[in-house]
Amino acid sequence: MDHPRLLGALNYFSVAFAPLLFPLVVFFASGEPAVRRHAKRACFIQLIPAVPFAAFLFMTFMAANAFRSAPFTGEVPSFGHAGAQFVLALLFAGAQAGSFLWCLAAGVRTLRS
Repeated sequence: MDHPRLLGALNYFSVAFAPLLFPLVVFFASGEPAVRRHAKRACFIQLIPAVPFAAFLFMTFMAANAFRSAPFTGEVPSFGHAGAQFVLALLFAGAQAGSFLWCLAAGVRTLRS
């Protein structure tokens, strides 16, 4: 097995031990175009779950602000954020699982090519 294929596959397998960190280090340290391409692709795949996670955090902060300001404004806080948080948590879990499986499949495909 040659070095570029193994390093390219390790970029994808890093989702299990050092997501984003390992592919970024390899991207900047490697001079081989194929390895850099795999590192960039692994970073993008591993960043997919960040979108629903950011939306989940935003919704959590909105809900916390509603509960924090309720005693001062005299309004009763609504629990409407709970449903949106649940949906966003499910989206994040699905994106995380999909990203993990996609990285494993891409790593095996890189090793076989």
